[in-house]
Amino acid sequence: MSSGRKPGDWVCRSCQYVNFCRRDSCQRCGELKLGVERADYTSVSGSWDVKPGDWYCSCGVHNYASRSSCFKCGATKDDSASAVAQSWGFRCSGAWSSGWKSGDWICTRLGCNEHNYASRMECFRCNAPRDYSSGY
Repeated sequence: MSSGRKPGDWVCRSCQYVNFCRRDSCQRCGELKLGVERADYTSVSGSWDVKPGDWYCSCGVHNYASRSSCFKCGATKDDSASAVAQSWGFRCSGAWSSGWKSGDWICTRLGCNEHNYASRMECFRCNAPRDYSSGY
């Protein structure tokens, strides 16, 4: 984005990218603008959906399956990344990001996609069961 910022343009709290005021989420990383509810955003665009093959970088950023390196930090898709959506079980095989431990999982319910500890049988955010099938 050019240096010609206009009133209302905002800086992403996750990646510090400057976004146009009309955006509800960051153009670069998808982080929601402060004051925008995740549920409202997903019902409009579905941009928070994690698809099969998508992966999370060791820096914690969600990347599309087509990417061979992280769009935020540039790390390559290798052992430091987890192909989270690969099995739709969203279980992690190791501590690939700080705060993540073996067995942790991502909720597959549309619009949720929250990180849950291995010990949880239900999503802490939406109460979907760990083995919830998204119906895809």
